[in-house]
Amino acid sequence: MGEIQTNRDKISSKIAPSLSNFLGRPEFILCLEPDKASHIKTIIDVSYLIKKAENIFQQPDSISPMIYENSLDKLLMELEEMKTRKSKEKIPVVKYIGKFEYLMFWETTFVSAAKWLARIAGFQDLEISVKIDILKSVWMLWARLDKLSETAEYQRGQKLKNNVYMWTEETCMDLKTVEIDLKWCTNYSTEQMLFYLAPDSDSSWKETIERLIELEPTNVELNFMLIQLCLQHASMRKQGKVLEATDRILQIQADNLHHYYTNILKMPRYSNRLEKLLKVNKLVESSVRLRRDRNQISKLFDVFSIDFSHPEMFELT
Repeated sequence: MGEIQTNRDKISSKIAPSLSNFLGRPEFILCLEPDKASHIKTIIDVSYLIKKAENIFQQPDSISPMIYENSLDKLLMELEEMKTRKSKEKIPVVKYIGKFEYLMFWETTFVSAAKWLARIAGFQDLEISVKIDILKSVWMLWARLDKLSETAEYQRGQKLKNNVYMWTEETCMDLKTVEIDLKWCTNYSTEQMLFYLAPDSDSSWKETIERLIELEPTNVELNFMLIQLCLQHASMRKQGKVLEATDRILQIQADNLHHYYTNILKMPRYSNRLEKLLKVNKLVESSVRLRRDRNQISKLFDVFSIDFSHPEMFELT
């Protein structure tokens, strides 16, 4: 019996350091409390979100002026509309995030991403199944860059402090003071889940925001960054019809951007600036890869007591 325990200790000593190195948090002890693991899951049905997206994609009035890829004036008008925010003296700070707040965040973000995709030149020509596949794989990626860019905009204008981030269209949160209630989705304490809640807010988030503040991308540039980030990710994850569709759309948008730089900004040598902008995308990509890896760890140890009817939608949440 002692030999078995010794062997088990040796195995545990090998697993723990590797997890600590992988997660970047030595205090991570979830795997040491198997009694808190959730082997039976409560399924959250998100099929209604798919139906909402299908309705958006099938509405004729969702087809915006952006589809006229040879008309940059219409493209600019649509981009301005997409990025317009209500001017506020003070942005409300979220004090508490629980089940209701998470569900509302997922719904509004998924729907907003669907509306954004519907306005991209060439997207409306795709089969509905391809549209949904793309949306399911990129909606959280879109939200990450969209909210970080908005945070950068407000921090540049000194509307937000350095440790405060935009969370929804109308609200922001201070990661140091916000109360996050996870009792509805895990048996572990909030302290034990700190590694999961904001794993990269002190590094890649801040670096991304700093670069966005420095570069101050125009709405056209930012929209291209979003398109490139999302569609490139979708093509790598899905292949097949999705790969064909995303390659075609990216070419259309690359042509639009070239026209914008050379004819509107009179900047024929724009490669250096574009390279800097796309380095921001690389930071976001690195961040979401870490998020996906940690989600896999959480599944391995049954950290969460919930699952989703469409789990592929939540790989990056």
